Amino acid sequence: MAKSSKRRQTSNGTSKKKQLKQILANANAQSDPLAALPSAFTTVDSITRKNDTTDATKNNDATKVTATIQYYKSPLPPSILTQCLNLFKDNMGTMYQHSSWGLNMDEKLKEFSHDDARFLIILEESTTDAADNNDNTTDAADNDNDDVTDVTEQIANINLTKNNNTPNVIGFAHFRYEKDEDTPTLPITYLYELQISSLYTSNGLGHKLMTIIELLSLNFQIYKIILTVFKCNTGAMKFYLEKLKGYEIDECSPSNFEGVENENAEYEILSKRLGGSK
Repeated sequence: MAKSSKRRQTSNGTSKKKQLKQILANANAQSDPLAALPSAFTTVDSITRKNDTTDATKNNDATKVTATIQYYKSPLPPSILTQCLNLFKDNMGTMYQHSSWGLNMDEKLKEFSHDDARFLIILEESTTDAADNNDNTTDAADNDNDDVTDVTEQIANINLTKNNNTPNVIGFAHFRYEKDEDTPTLPITYLYELQISSLYTSNGLGHKLMTIIELLSLNFQIYKIILTVFKCNTGAMKFYLEKLKGYEIDECSPSNFEGVENENAEYEILSKRLGGSK
C-alpha cells in the first residue's frame, strides 16, 4: 500500500509539473493579451500632467492628456527601453543607492532584456508612433540575453536620452510569468517594477496597471502575484497594503522569520491570491 501511494504521489507531482509548464508556456506565448480586454482597460482619458517646475522651457500649467496602455514582450524598442530605464532611475535610484543592494543599471538593463520580461507601457496617445511598436512581438529567441558581455556599452549605445519623435512613457509595469521558488509547481506572476512618472501620479495609473496584470493572470490560470518592496518606500507599502485589495505580507517574507538577518532585511515580500485560490 505504501509503495502504491508513493506511485500516486509521484504521478500527481509529474502531472502538476506538466500543468505548470503548459500554463507558463501559454502565458509567455501571448503576443497581444490586451485584445481580450474591453478598450476601457487600455485607454486612459483626460489624465492630469502636473507642472514641470524643473524645465523652464516648458509651459508649467497643468494639462490634460490621453494615453494608451500597450503590451510588450522583451526586447523593448530602444526608445521605450531608454525611457523605462530613466524612469526607474528617477523614481528608485536614491533608494537603491542607500540600500545594501546599491544601484546597478547594468543589472537593471539585463532584467529588462530577459527573454521572459513582459511589460505594460503607458504612452501618451498624441505622440505614440505605431512604427515604433513594430518590434512588440519580436521573437524572444532572437534576443540572446544570456550572452550580454558589456551592458555598460549597450547603455552607452542606447544613450539614455529621448528625442522628440519617440513616444512619451508615462509609466510602466515589468512582470514575468514564472514558477514560485517556494512552491515549484505553483505558477505565479512576479512584479519586478511598477513605475509612474512623478508628473502623472494621483491619476490612478498604478491601480489600473495592477488591475490589468491581475486580469491577465486570471486569464492564464495564474492565481498568485508576488512582488518585493523596500520597507523605506512607505508610499509603495501603503499603495499595496491599503489602497489595493488583497495584498499582504507573504508568508516567505523575511519579517515572518527570526534572526538578525531577517530582522535587518530592507524589504518585504508582498503577495495576493487571485480568484479565491488558496
